[in-house]
Amino acid sequence: MRRFTALSVTLLAGGLLTAAPADALSGGTAVPVGTHPFLARIATPAKACSGALIDPSWVLTSATCLTATDSGAPSEAATVTVGDVDLGTGAGQSAKVTKVVRRTDRDVVLAKLEKPATGVSPITLGSAPQAGETLQVAGFGRTATEWVPARPRVAPFTVSAVDGSTVSVSSADGVDTCKGDAGGPAFRVSGGTAQLVAVSSASWQHGCLDVTETRSGGVEARVDDLGDWIRKQIVPTPVSCPAGAAIWTARTDGSLWRYVHLDPAGGAVSWSQPASPIGSGWTGRVLAGKGGVIWDIHRNNSASDPYPDGTLKRWVYSTSTGWSGGGQVGSGWARYLTPEYANRITVDEKNRIFMIDDQGRLRVYVWSDTTNWWVDGGGETLDTGWSRFDSITAAGDGVLYARKPGGEMFRFKYDFAASAWDSKDKQVGVGWQMFSEIFSPGGDILYGRGSTGTSPFNGQTGPVLRWYRYSANTETWAPSGPDHMGVTIGSGWNTEIHVTAAPDSCKLSG
Repeated sequence: MRRFTALSVTLLAGGLLTAAPADALSGGTAVPVGTHPFLARIATPAKACSGALIDPSWVLTSATCLTATDSGAPSEAATVTVGDVDLGTGAGQSAKVTKVVRRTDRDVVLAKLEKPATGVSPITLGSAPQAGETLQVAGFGRTATEWVPARPRVAPFTVSAVDGSTVSVSSADGVDTCKGDAGGPAFRVSGGTAQLVAVSSASWQHGCLDVTETRSGGVEARVDDLGDWIRKQIVPTPVSCPAGAAIWTARTDGSLWRYVHLDPAGGAVSWSQPASPIGSGWTGRVLAGKGGVIWDIHRNNSASDPYPDGTLKRWVYSTSTGWSGGGQVGSGWARYLTPEYANRITVDEKNRIFMIDDQGRLRVYVWSDTTNWWVDGGGETLDTGWSRFDSITAAGDGVLYARKPGGEMFRFKYDFAASAWDSKDKQVGVGWQMFSEIFSPGGDILYGRGSTGTSPFNGQTGPVLRWYRYSANTETWAPSGPDHMGVTIGSGWNTEIHVTAAPDSCKLSG
């Protein structure tokens, strides 16, 4: 039994698209116009194959059809066409493939489209196939007489066996799937609705043009049981923020205020406003940590202040009991009181302090709640070359967003258990130079202050606070506001020295 992905581009250019119509696969019938528009044709410079649209932006196909590089991009340029495709007339909607996600246990990949298909109903997953059941198998591969048919073909196949990852099928007429049919859907029709259960993987290609094999039958890769896996790839991971996001503002008069954004997961304009400050003398660099921790890179306030500039102090705030702690836990941090370095320091949800030092190294200091002291007082170097960034913001467990002075934003994720980067130098946006400060409550949510916009309260133009949420699994940002520059959730926020959010307020829950 052989894989059947390849379809020579030389044949595509050879004028054979005008050949007389022939039956499906190596038999069957042409798919009637207006039915099954979810059928997808996938073309690369070296081959063509088939697939099924399962979401406006995603196609399911065979791993032999599309492969991925380490970054998830396809290893070769690929274009997907869906919606009553006709190669003779050019009908159908086309989009480039931007990302490929492969299953490791079967011949299946997901392909993300550069732009979503419109007006085309995706196919939904069905229940597990059963032995003896009849499935419809469709594809754009060659037939008994055509190298490149203009329209997809479909034929009934009987399920002869089912195991954990594959379905064996055969046709009463002895026809098979052919080259170009790889990844094509095997589906049942129930109540007039198509339900996807598998994609074509391999066959003997009996009856296909230029094939002399006498054996027949094929193997389909099951997809009916991949619903959870598919959702994790194509649906943004849910974020949980059970108590909202605690946001601390240190104002120019040294007062410290605590706000709560009540909908950090959705970006609604919903706040709990403080009536009064909860501290004074906060003129240094304030950084919120987990569990109510507030790190204070202290600025000396007077001759009677015993702590010099750059002293690191650790406070803990409780909404029920107030302040505790405040003792010195470090020194020599004065660099982060300067405008050049003020945004080159951040804290993640585990109370790890990340900083870019004067040698451009990304360093991390880890606090132990068990010993109530540093795991390594000297810190650890995670990477070099970070002088190219003028701002870093922790937005999850080891997740860092780093901004270049030109406004390009990059996402990183460091796995502390493996001591390695899960993701590095992934550019996720531009235009972020408009913010004087970027901070996060966790869960890949970012707030930016310092830009100008329209107040959500009175419609006046002035300084605003903007909200963003990135989904790493789908590589998408949450829908933006009317000006396409994030969602404006507040106005003002321009009289503060620094603003910081408790980084453990929100966590990914998927």
